[in-house]
Amino acid sequence: MNLLGKSFPKRFCAVFCLLAAVAYLPMLVGIPSNGVFSSVESVWHDLSFTVREGSIRTGDPRLVLVAVDDDTVHRLGFPLPRKAYAQALSKLKDYGVATVVFDVLFFENRAGDAELAAQTKRHGKVVHLFIAERPEGVEQVRVQMAVKPLKDAAQFLGSPSIARHLDDDGHIRTFLLFNRDFEDPVLKNGQPAASLAAAAVASFSGKTLEQVLKENPADQTPIPVLNFRKPVEWARHENGGSRDKYFSPYRTISLMDVISGELSKAQKESLKGALVMVGSISTGYFDHYPGPFTAHTPGLEFHLTAIDNVLNGDALAATSRLLVLLLVVLTVWLPYFFLRALSPAKSALAVAALLAAMVWGSLSLAGRGVMIYPVAPGLVMIVSFLVLTVHRVLIEDAAKQLIKAKFGQFVSPEIVEELANDPEKAKLGAQKREMTVFFLDIAHFTQISEKMGPEALIAFLNRYLSALSEVILDRRGTIDKFIGDCIMAFWNAPLENKTHARDAVLAALHCQAMIGELNKNLDPGLPEIPAIRIGVNTGLMNVGFTGTERKMQYTAIGDEVNLASRLEGANKFFGSSIIISAPTYDGAKDAVEARYLGRARVVGKQTPVPVYEPLAEKGKLTPAWAKALPVWEMGIQAFYDKKYEAALAGFTEFLSLMPQDGPGELYLNISRDYAALPPDDWDQVFNLTAK
Repeated sequence: MNLLGKSFPKRFCAVFCLLAAVAYLPMLVGIPSNGVFSSVESVWHDLSFTVREGSIRTGDPRLVLVAVDDDTVHRLGFPLPRKAYAQALSKLKDYGVATVVFDVLFFENRAGDAELAAQTKRHGKVVHLFIAERPEGVEQVRVQMAVKPLKDAAQFLGSPSIARHLDDDGHIRTFLLFNRDFEDPVLKNGQPAASLAAAAVASFSGKTLEQVLKENPADQTPIPVLNFRKPVEWARHENGGSRDKYFSPYRTISLMDVISGELSKAQKESLKGALVMVGSISTGYFDHYPGPFTAHTPGLEFHLTAIDNVLNGDALAATSRLLVLLLVVLTVWLPYFFLRALSPAKSALAVAALLAAMVWGSLSLAGRGVMIYPVAPGLVMIVSFLVLTVHRVLIEDAAKQLIKAKFGQFVSPEIVEELANDPEKAKLGAQKREMTVFFLDIAHFTQISEKMGPEALIAFLNRYLSALSEVILDRRGTIDKFIGDCIMAFWNAPLENKTHARDAVLAALHCQAMIGELNKNLDPGLPEIPAIRIGVNTGLMNVGFTGTERKMQYTAIGDEVNLASRLEGANKFFGSSIIISAPTYDGAKDAVEARYLGRARVVGKQTPVPVYEPLAEKGKLTPAWAKALPVWEMGIQAFYDKKYEAALAGFTEFLSLMPQDGPGELYLNISRDYAALPPDDWDQVFNLTAK
């Protein structure tokens, strides 16, 4: 029975997908929604603006706010006399303002209506308000219009309709230019009621309301999302006086300054050809709503933002909820695949990295005009990861602990992990597979050990064997056993390794380098190691657990294993440090530089084997070896062509480049003997008589 079940039951993810889809279905209706994630998404929506504040541009300079501020109210009272608005409108006409939009209720007849109507007509491009609403429980639409003189004089009338766009938390995040719930009370042609922003856009761009409606349908889906602008500070009186500031994306000018003519040159220039919105920002006399940058944003700024978005064509497009639902279904599965392929810790990092990518992607898309909310996919992915991780800890770790308790004392950690992931492998017997086996022995260890006490000897062995074992493990090898000063290791079991020959040879080269490092930093009282000898062979071997139920060992056995052991001993004959067989060389030659040593018939084998000595990683020969290796190859070629005089000259030259090289001295001596007396029947195989 497989205790781990090859990771988690798939029905877990299926249930998560189903629950996520059901939970998210209310969100498919669009924005705003009352879905389960809407509150968190609203927070993310606002945060996406504040995080990007540095890259968000300020408002369109063609849009100007002429504000009924505290100074205006202090001097003229509230509500302002209609004559004051008439005076301001006259001044704005003189300053060259293109369109004036009044966010002011002129629903009752008062003194000054005639003057304001006259100035409205004189200007020609003025928008006034009407309100169309249907009280709860009432079928009939209630309409309030600007007084008749203003209604007749205005170019367009528009409804503020702000409440229509209020989210549950009181924020305004979306807009519609036309309210399809009401017929426009001015046109009365079945056309949806125009918003204040729609009327402003029509006036400023020289279009009819019908044209604006055609470009911005009342049933626009998804509903456009306000692309807020970055607020900046504006001086109350730019030409001197009070230093109070306005904080708004749009240039803000006091209505009192317009009436009195106390405008700076920059303010006057900004009014030429501008769309001006007139409304109140005076304390206690204006409607306000929370926005992404301020908690009390004047309502008229939302109108200006909508106008800005339409004029510049950069309102945010909310991503289809169906697409987000598909992302939810995808993200609920991702932790499943992460935990199948990675450890919980790495899976957590993968989930965190993906969440960060989703956040970055959402912010990046928002900067490009697309608002996609990563909240639901992110939360669902976190929940999925937590549940699956808890399932793994509670169910699977119990089985792993059982395996580790059984095998952890006598096999390597890598084997323990594989067994924990697949307990079916924890059985007696063996499997046959191609592997590379490695034997390492300390040269002259007997002589070294005879000069040391027991404690020093153990410290000596632990220091060297620990360091060399780390090199082997780093190259994905499996330590089979320690036999005194000898290390036996193998590759391609229990974990598959398609480059096992290459990794074993590189491990051998790195072990040589490690000996040099260890000898540089000797502990007091410990001798240095003069050399190590390594034999490596590749072939079919039996590997698995051997022994009894009470005592088992994971090991490799077979004739090819014995050959590797004999090759380690063959270094004594050749005077080399590492000897590898031809199959090992074939698997590693793309990664290492090596020289051919000849053919050897080792003890216990009748068939001779070609052997090689690896010298360095590919492309990393020392300058001396780079010069000497071609000379060696010419000498070897001459030797096996039975041109012993040429071989003698070649090896003589080689040893001048590489003095005291063991194989070089061996071939020099044999070449000298054979040059003097060539052998009659030598089969060009070295018969080794010692292990």
